Amino acid sequence: MLDVKNIRLSQEELDRCIEFAKKSAPNQQAIEFGQRTTKPRGTNEIARDNLIGKIAEVAFSKMMKENYNINVPLDFNYYPRGQWDSQDAVINSWRIDVKGTRQGGHWMLIEWNKLKFRQRDNNLSHLYVMFSVAWNRTADCPTGLVSYEGAASLKRLNSECATTKVLRKGDVIPGTHAILQADNYGIEFSKLYADLDGLVQYLTTKKPPKSLTAKFPNPYTGQTTEQILSTAKLDETRSGKADAERKAEPGILSKMAFWTRKLLGNK
Repeated sequence: MLDVKNIRLSQEELDRCIEFAKKSAPNQQAIEFGQRTTKPRGTNEIARDNLIGKIAEVAFSKMMKENYNINVPLDFNYYPRGQWDSQDAVINSWRIDVKGTRQGGHWMLIEWNKLKFRQRDNNLSHLYVMFSVAWNRTADCPTGLVSYEGAASLKRLNSECATTKVLRKGDVIPGTHAILQADNYGIEFSKLYADLDGLVQYLTTKKPPKSLTAKFPNPYTGQTTEQILSTAKLDETRSGKADAERKAEPGILSKMAFWTRKLLGNK
């Protein structure tokens, strides 16, 4: 059994994460999700963020396999600019977003724009799991140790939840000097759900309720997913109908030819 507060990656696993981070960085957006007014991120910063996230995914996969005999495939594909993987993990239809931060952080941050894009695509994650990645600050590299911090349901990502903070672009992360470059929901580690055994038992015996994603309110507009998708479907129907009507109308040249024949007495 793995100690989930002290998960160690092998050197081979670390090397694979490092290679992925370096190769994928040039393809990634240099800005946060949709935040085009922020300062572009450099390739090294993107690579470091990718590395932290991928290490967290590997730790989650190891934890689920060794402690619960659940296989969680890892995605080491490189995606074009503006695209990303479908989900970090899926267990019994539960879509799971694996989050990572360097050791010393105490907040799980979920970007609003990522939620907006996932909602638009009807692909919101049901659950968010958080890991701290131990880091050698002098050498600026991971040590290979990872700690599971807890989890939070999509249901908690709204301004009405008492344990969730709304952190806007330009705000300082509480207890730090770090200024946020994007709008986020923030949950302190101490407020995350920590009973991993109970969580896994629930995930493997219950399916995610449709209402969890369908009723999720967009952080910017308050519209639910079902409202957004319904509007998009209606717009698509109207657009298709308009296109069909335009195609059905005779072209101006055809009309001119018709009236010319009429005037000349030709059929």
